Amino acid sequence: MDLSKLWNYMQSDMEADRFSNEMKSSANRRLLLKNAEILKEQQVRFAKVDEEITAMLERLDSQKAETERVSQLFAKTMEEIGDVSKLDENEIEDKMKLVERLSATFDQCQRELTRLAKDADNAVQTQNQIKRLAAKTKAEYDRVKKEYDTEFALGKQKLKKLRDAADQLASGLDPADLERYRQIKQHVTPPIAKLENNQCTGCFMTLSVGTIRGIKASGMGVTCDNCGRLLFLSE
Repeated sequence: MDLSKLWNYMQSDMEADRFSNEMKSSANRRLLLKNAEILKEQQVRFAKVDEEITAMLERLDSQKAETERVSQLFAKTMEEIGDVSKLDENEIEDKMKLVERLSATFDQCQRELTRLAKDADNAVQTQNQIKRLAAKTKAEYDRVKKEYDTEFALGKQKLKKLRDAADQLASGLDPADLERYRQIKQHVTPPIAKLENNQCTGCFMTLSVGTIRGIKASGMGVTCDNCGRLLFLSE
């Protein structure tokens, strides 16, 4: 295993990874994702309020029909009371009690109509506020996306150059060494650490005498007993 070549490859590989991470965590990208999430939340809120408005209008129509029914029954009862010649005393008393109940029911219906109309109006206002906020967020999203698209295009070019440079170094490595490097990288980065003062510079653990002896004697790929990184003893 040529750890010197593998070490040089790692520097190039890590530089490409660092730049890739910088692109993913750029301010414009974070703002773009934030605005996208806000827009999604606003769409959900708008749909929910729209359902509430539809339900309120249905209840409002139902309440209007009930109010009209009570009003007609009240008018009919009052008309019957007006023709006293057809009613005896008990019937008149029953009709008067019915009028009282209908009057109370009508007042209650009117109050419910007023409440429902107010709730529906408030819901429409809320929906309009959501629309305005969504329009503002969308405008901000479009502005940031334009900047990010330009930034991403330039970053993509630079990242390709970095990856190409790393791939060029990788082409001179033993495939088995490169595969071992990539397997270690899946668990810990960077996957290679220098051995300095009998310590792994990746996790700063002092290594056993046997591990150090093995590295110095063979120069082969020995891993840290603690973190699993390949250990590189530079000249």
